[in-house]
Amino acid sequence: MIYLDHNATTPLHPAARRAMEVWLDRPANPMSMHRWGRDAAAAIDRARAQVAAAVGAQPGQVFFTSGASEANNWLLSQGQWAVSAVEHPSVRSRAAQILPVDSQGRCWPGRDLPGVTSISVMLANNETGVLQPVEDWLLWCRARGLVLHVDAAQGPGKVPVEIQADYLTLSSHKVGGPQGVGALVCRGEVPEALIRGGPQERARRAGTHNVMGIVGFGAAIEAAHPLTSMQRTSTLRDHLEARLVAAGGVVAGAGAPRLPNTLCIHFPGIEAQDLVVALDMAGIGISAGSACASGSPEPSSVLKAMAFPGSAVRFSLGPQSTLDEVSEAAGRTVALLPQLSSLL
Repeated sequence: MIYLDHNATTPLHPAARRAMEVWLDRPANPMSMHRWGRDAAAAIDRARAQVAAAVGAQPGQVFFTSGASEANNWLLSQGQWAVSAVEHPSVRSRAAQILPVDSQGRCWPGRDLPGVTSISVMLANNETGVLQPVEDWLLWCRARGLVLHVDAAQGPGKVPVEIQADYLTLSSHKVGGPQGVGALVCRGEVPEALIRGGPQERARRAGTHNVMGIVGFGAAIEAAHPLTSMQRTSTLRDHLEARLVAAGGVVAGAGAPRLPNTLCIHFPGIEAQDLVVALDMAGIGISAGSACASGSPEPSSVLKAMAFPGSAVRFSLGPQSTLDEVSEAAGRTVALLPQLSSLL
């Protein structure tokens, strides 16, 4: 079995597992005043500092949530937002205006946006891996007094994420942490609470903290070192890409800078879902587009926005991926293509 769906979720990092195991058998409500509560509160403070350090922020700017989707909904529930056409659904569904992308999936600043107070442009697309020109947007927004939010869920562990945007969204399970934890980093004004009823997270996010998940998130993001893994992962991805392009594949976003681990590729005459199922039966785990839209009968909104022809599958590698695995996945994929073409 070869798992190549790391953009959907990552295996738990050993550092995160070790940090979480400490809290398996400990009563841990950080709002309690006794020593058990104080220990839990200290553990959350440490995790907050770990997350902040990973993105060049201050600990007091980090607010923990149940995940990136909650963080996005919390922030974008307030203000008039213009967002790129390739954003995650949790961002796109909150938009007052959708900004187009070019054929490579990149969204560029330049035109006036009357009535808009805020812009949301993701760091890296979860389907194609295409990196957005975030620094261009940062300069453009500052010159006009607009707020900038960057959904950086796919960034940590793959590319540097020290982005000086007003708001940054993060996800634990995309970086080797547990599922069910995320964060909103607020360099700008902290938005009004979305979940009310308690003093947690400085009265901005009510509900007892998920201590075990939060400490796992902190440990995982601290252990992620993109600059040491980017070259190796990129080499493996390029090897896979060359094999599949030689077999007739067409890469989405091939002309744009991309995450070093991500390959989104279309095979003419083959439906993406058919290839995903066939590879699953062959012991390879990949996605058709994003896991968020898996099973949807609708074409990928990301590929539609790019005017990309046909459906595509996504191979996304992780730090554990090996050359043998990638070569085996390429070989099994190429062997299946004639069989799937004959079904049409």
